[in-house]
Amino acid sequence: MSRSNIYTSCLKRVLDILLSLTGLIVLSPLFLFISLAIVLNDPGPVLFSQRRMGRGKTFFIMHKFRSMKRSAPGDVPTHLLENPERYITRVGRVLRKYSLDELPQIWDIFVGNMSVVGPRPLLWNQEDLIIERDKYGANDITPGLTGWAQINGRDELEIPLKAKLDGEYAAALRKGALSGFWMDFICFFGTFLKVFRASGVVEGRKPLPGEGGRDGDRDAGFDDFGFKKIFTIDRTAQKKVLITGANSFIGTSFEAWAHEYYPENFEIDILDLHKDSWRDWDFSVYDVVFHVAGIAHADVGNVSNEAKTLYYNVNTHLAEETAQMARRAGVRQFIFMSSMIIYGESHVRGERITKDTVPCPANFYGDSKWQADRGVRALQTEDFKVAVLRPPMVYGRGCRGNYPLLARLAKRLPVFPDFDNERSMLYIDNLTEFLCLLMLTGEGGIFFPQNAEYTRTADMVQMIARTSGRRLSATRLLNPAVALALHIPGKISGLAHKAFGNMAYDQEISRYEGLDYQKVSLEQSIQDMERKTG
Repeated sequence: MSRSNIYTSCLKRVLDILLSLTGLIVLSPLFLFISLAIVLNDPGPVLFSQRRMGRGKTFFIMHKFRSMKRSAPGDVPTHLLENPERYITRVGRVLRKYSLDELPQIWDIFVGNMSVVGPRPLLWNQEDLIIERDKYGANDITPGLTGWAQINGRDELEIPLKAKLDGEYAAALRKGALSGFWMDFICFFGTFLKVFRASGVVEGRKPLPGEGGRDGDRDAGFDDFGFKKIFTIDRTAQKKVLITGANSFIGTSFEAWAHEYYPENFEIDILDLHKDSWRDWDFSVYDVVFHVAGIAHADVGNVSNEAKTLYYNVNTHLAEETAQMARRAGVRQFIFMSSMIIYGESHVRGERITKDTVPCPANFYGDSKWQADRGVRALQTEDFKVAVLRPPMVYGRGCRGNYPLLARLAKRLPVFPDFDNERSMLYIDNLTEFLCLLMLTGEGGIFFPQNAEYTRTADMVQMIARTSGRRLSATRLLNPAVALALHIPGKISGLAHKAFGNMAYDQEISRYEGLDYQKVSLEQSIQDMERKTG
């Protein structure tokens, strides 16, 4: 905040501590009752943790009572969900109606991440409201449990008006101690009236003017799933391929595989998109453009807006621009590496991703890939086939990411948690074989390549240890520690979900008649990797 006074710099925080401490003590029986009701209605975690934007556009973990089923999308505002009623539990419907699901935020107030009164904390992907709030300096204020916009319409408000009301609140705080205190007084007691009336709550996405029934976050209209087709491989075909994106693990692996196993079929060039001169390249001489350029998944917990913009510029806009250039040049097939990350980062065990699963990115990295996924598919024509691959975790010799970390643990730890989980994975040799076959067909569509079997983290780690000549015991005694780590907000839960979370495709959508690409089993792939790296 550009100007402070005794109220904003001291008294407001003192009141927050006193009110939140009192609330935690007085409402503890209600907390217990709600917790029991949630578990009895839908077994699972009582609390729902979510990354929100705090003061100065920094991020913190905000808490709520869980009002939705565990299968509900994570970082999507409820008013943006299509048919949110299918996700909300019976108990959750009551909690949301009277805003009881917000009560755990009293703890967030007590520890200083929030205030009793202030603008509501935003999700990272509510860019439109973030931009509007910037105009009024409302993003420089500690977010609140309730606020001026909350008692003047809440979800019913359009974004510009909501931001303007948040700006009025910010202006009142800047004006002086008395003005700030009086505004907080009005908001605090006005909230009780609002909650009692249960007004202003809107469940579900409101169509934009002129939008009609658009279903923008689904695959509707793109029912071009590869598993529905029969593929014919022309083993005599000769293809000239341009890989757009230099020094990528997948790109270089594909080039090596094609050179070894399909030397008569492919002539391959690589184009570095870091150089501005790439737009002068002649695309017209190629049959296939294979786009692999992109920023890989990194720690997305606390990054600047500039970093987010870079993700979208590279992962989304660069992919779309490359596809447009390829189409204009008469290229017949464009292959884009999307990602399983567009479906989020973890699912409930047993709930596998199918063709009907709605993509729901958990962060801006996933959203940047999803926007590109949709954008390049929209360019498909009869003469320009677009193939989008949504692979799970790809691993192989020289890969980065989770596999090398698990391999190091397998070679050093004496014991490992025997935790039940299920993940789809894709060995690089299976992927490169799939790519070669797909290019020989010249077809487009949406593809979900994966290994022929699912992976259980404990089993995989033991395979690595055996291949390395070590003994590693898996024990369920460590499972409570894993279960706890999965629910600790922040980086700990993020790492735990990467290692022990569930993320699997239904095998049905990964089988393609005529494309025999699942050549290497999980155990064979581990033996192959350890033999060549050891």
